[in-house]
Amino acid sequence: MVNHHKMINAAIATLATCAMLLPVAGSANANESSNTAVLGAGYTATKISHPNAGLGEDDGIVNVLNGESTDDLTQGSAERGQNYSWSSVGYGDWMYVGTCYSAMGSTLKFMAKTMGTTYASIKAALDVAFNGELFLDNGENHSLLLKINVKTGEVKIIVNAIGGEHAVNGYRAAVEFHDKLYFAAAAKGQPYLLEIDPKTDTTEIVYRPAAMTTGLQKGYTGGIRGLTVVNNQLVASMITDNGAAIVASSNPSAGQDSFATIATQDKGLYNYPACAVTDNVFGGCVWDMVGFKGNLYVTIVTGKGKNTKQSFALLRGTQDESTGKWTFKPLVGDPADGAKYEWGFGASRSGAANMVVYNDHLYIGGYNDPMNALEKAMQMNFSDLYKDLESPVNLWRMDVDEDNNESFEMLAGDANNKYFGNPKGTIDGKTMLSGLGDSDEQSRHLNQYVWRMQSYNGKLYVGTFDISDLAYPATQFANGDILKRTPEEWKKQIEYLKIFFDSLKKNDQNGTSGTTDTDSQEATKPSESDSQEATKPSDNNDIMPLSEGNETSESDQAAQAVEEAGKTDEVAADVATMQQLLEDMGADLSSKQTDVVSPDGIAPQSAKTYTLDDRYQFLASLQHLLDLYNKNKQYLPDSITNELDKWLTEETLENFTDFVGVLSYLHYSNDETRGFDLIVSSDGTNFQTISRNGFGDNNNHGLRVFTVTDSGLAIGTANPYHGTQVWLLNNGEIKNAELTNGDAFDYDKYDSDKKSANANGLTVAINPNGNTVEDVQYDYQSLTAGTDYTVADDGSIVLSSAFLNGRETGSTGSVVVFYNQGARVRFTVAIKDGTPNAPKKDDGKQHTKPAAHKKANTANTGSNVIGVVVVVAVLVVAAGALFAFKRKRS
Repeated sequence: MVNHHKMINAAIATLATCAMLLPVAGSANANESSNTAVLGAGYTATKISHPNAGLGEDDGIVNVLNGESTDDLTQGSAERGQNYSWSSVGYGDWMYVGTCYSAMGSTLKFMAKTMGTTYASIKAALDVAFNGELFLDNGENHSLLLKINVKTGEVKIIVNAIGGEHAVNGYRAAVEFHDKLYFAAAAKGQPYLLEIDPKTDTTEIVYRPAAMTTGLQKGYTGGIRGLTVVNNQLVASMITDNGAAIVASSNPSAGQDSFATIATQDKGLYNYPACAVTDNVFGGCVWDMVGFKGNLYVTIVTGKGKNTKQSFALLRGTQDESTGKWTFKPLVGDPADGAKYEWGFGASRSGAANMVVYNDHLYIGGYNDPMNALEKAMQMNFSDLYKDLESPVNLWRMDVDEDNNESFEMLAGDANNKYFGNPKGTIDGKTMLSGLGDSDEQSRHLNQYVWRMQSYNGKLYVGTFDISDLAYPATQFANGDILKRTPEEWKKQIEYLKIFFDSLKKNDQNGTSGTTDTDSQEATKPSESDSQEATKPSDNNDIMPLSEGNETSESDQAAQAVEEAGKTDEVAADVATMQQLLEDMGADLSSKQTDVVSPDGIAPQSAKTYTLDDRYQFLASLQHLLDLYNKNKQYLPDSITNELDKWLTEETLENFTDFVGVLSYLHYSNDETRGFDLIVSSDGTNFQTISRNGFGDNNNHGLRVFTVTDSGLAIGTANPYHGTQVWLLNNGEIKNAELTNGDAFDYDKYDSDKKSANANGLTVAINPNGNTVEDVQYDYQSLTAGTDYTVADDGSIVLSSAFLNGRETGSTGSVVVFYNQGARVRFTVAIKDGTPNAPKKDDGKQHTKPAAHKKANTANTGSNVIGVVVVVAVLVVAAGALFAFKRKRS
């Protein structure tokens, strides 16, 4: 027969594990009619997806009609199965989103196999545990690639659900490169990179590794996640039969052959990546990658095997400018490999880390992987889960000096850290501890993941994953579940103690020792009905049934030994107390808490109120019982010790203490604090709280994506109950910078007025409308401020003559100006050369390229530009001399 209780426990464990893989005070007040949430720190947020659906109602961005996803929002109903906005990138006012459908379903299917049961059975158990509020699929997969306009709310599906041999479970990462958008598709056995042209929304698979064979046998996952741009190259993580790999291309539109492998599992990645589904974070492998100051920084999930707890590694990849080859060095990892810091900066738990660049620093946000902890918790072992909650996520940042040496500091974490001392950051004016809160905010301990960070408009935004909703079922475990004792077993223990107490009393009545208080004796006797109930046969074959005379005889012998030791009074009093404790605790053996609210907002129904304080009282009784047992164990008969030794131990006490510790953190979760946190900083050190409760929807347990659009910063949530939501964050009106004199310009290398090389450059008039320039790109390469361009006081962009004179004559360059907010400004520059007798086309000479975005130090670029100017000047002089010579001869 199926043990339904164990089924629900295991299902809940899997659920919570998958989810992780997958306002002045911070509360949000939502205006239901407009779906605008009033947040902290002066922010509001407007719900863009399904704007007429209130908080706690179905969303998912698209609709579903006759079992198929549709972007016609007038047809069908909201598709709540689109649980996560799993990846996103902005283009204009469009937010491109890769979804994860039924975030829990695929993992539950896998776990069903390992549990020897069916997905349908687990689904049925979870439907009961969550009152049907949690979405679980019935075998279908509707993961989509779509776009939503954050100004109008219009939705368009770009790629519909893909099933079959190459079923896509979702799109896990996205980035823009050279005006194209790239998504990492988590395809079964053969993940791939998908390119989207946002001008036409046409798609193309540009890279796909060989289909895995032995990798699938090893349990490798296809959920590639690392995707970034560095040194004018698109860089992506991959998975192969041999483990993790990293590939790169400077022209990914050219397809498969344009990519080169720059690192593999054993060459460059130090065999660190844990890629199997049974590894930490379900085979998190290469977790995140970011380009910073010309280097590639890579975080890796390293814990291999179900029982291995090992935190993340951080590698730095450096590309040789002359050969193009990459070398990798561990900064955080195994000291034997040269890492300065141990795994996870010394963390003893498994996990991963996400990264973002802000204000010339690389920020690193931690992730506690609950896979091991939650699985053990559902087997009633709470040590690891309590440790995770006791020490939630940290936030670090890194700087790099001129000699390419990294230095780190901890912004949020526990005091007296062995590497960094005390945290440097603040939250709402107080020291920011682990969990991104201060010492008074215990509910922040439920932040188990810095899920996403974003640099935007001069500020750093940090969003979290709050475990409250998915850990809620742990509050519904009965005390007996944790002690692994049934009511029948409990009563059996009481009966054995009663028999022994009667033996002690009998000796006392024979006058061989002192007596215990009669009232005490009477108070500790079980009632006749209890006694009869206790002696009923148990269904558990592990329990030895009472037999006539055996226990009585054994107890008489033990009582005799106690009497000979002169301890009858003392032992009898302790046994009476033990019996009373067991009887009192037995009344709460099956109790579940009623002072918590389930994720659907419904309080547990119970005739008896049972609170966290009652759990603490049960724990105190357990401690007292264990103390008395250890004190008297040598005097107790085997019938008692054989039973109590099975569970009444220091290990059990510690585990129950950890269990109550977990509940104490969950206790602080309420409508004001349940749901993702969003915090913001204007300097990278001091943060303010924007939201503590998922913008007022407690089921928004994660802030999964930030997306920069022309209309502002958009946010996509993780909501496994009613579907992902898209919000637009507001803290002021956005006005776009504007060209004021056209968008196509000519530049002549020759100044006809001065009869010499152009030294004035090209001024492009722009009204910035209060925005500030963050980057200028020429043909997709970032230019160097002060050398290649300057920004005039009126906001105009001045491209330097030194830079433009090095462009190919006859070419037309595409220039994009990026601002702190709002739309980009785009214009073209046609390069001409009116120098007398100058070639009209490029003469084949080597011209300097724009400075790559990889380094702030551009001294080499400057010297090359000067060299070109000198060459041009020499040619002009030479041409003039030759012309004079010909005239003289003639």
